[in-house]
Amino acid sequence: MKPVKIAMMGMTHGHTRKYYQTLLENKKLDWVASCAEDEEAKKVYALYNTGVPCYLDAAAMLAEHPDIEAIVLASANNRHFEQMKFCAERGIHILSMKIPTFDMVEYDAMIELVEKAGVVCQIELEMHYNPVVKRLQKLIADGTLGKILSVQATNITLSPVWAFPWQGVPEASYG
Repeated sequence: MKPVKIAMMGMTHGHTRKYYQTLLENKKLDWVASCAEDEEAKKVYALYNTGVPCYLDAAAMLAEHPDIEAIVLASANNRHFEQMKFCAERGIHILSMKIPTFDMVEYDAMIELVEKAGVVCQIELEMHYNPVVKRLQKLIADGTLGKILSVQATNITLSPVWAFPWQGVPEASYG
């Protein structure tokens, strides 16, 4: 099986850097390009010396790398719809680094886009397999904690607002 030609778009998500090693070392992937949200994101990306070219325009990236088969979306929530549309219209598979939207109308439109295009759209929920989360799920399911009315949790690892300013902007983060 030939490696999947893959790219990243946005480069502003807090876990973006965690993908670099996997994208570079996984023999099933051929990381061919990245597209940064802006000059600042491109500067930060350059610090990691991946050897993978980085663009500021997705169309320019695809013009240089028309063989891209999949794109990892690593961006602010309010960018996901336009990025999914961009990928779907070009037949490019999608991996979203988090839930792409909290707007159900927008979600339905995203589903329609990817189904119409026949592309795979996957969503990473990295905390789903976290041992703390799994233990809490078991404690609740077993009734160990009694009757639970609600649970609220926050993952603050690697995501300070000062490092990723869009996370503190309600319009960008949907929060």
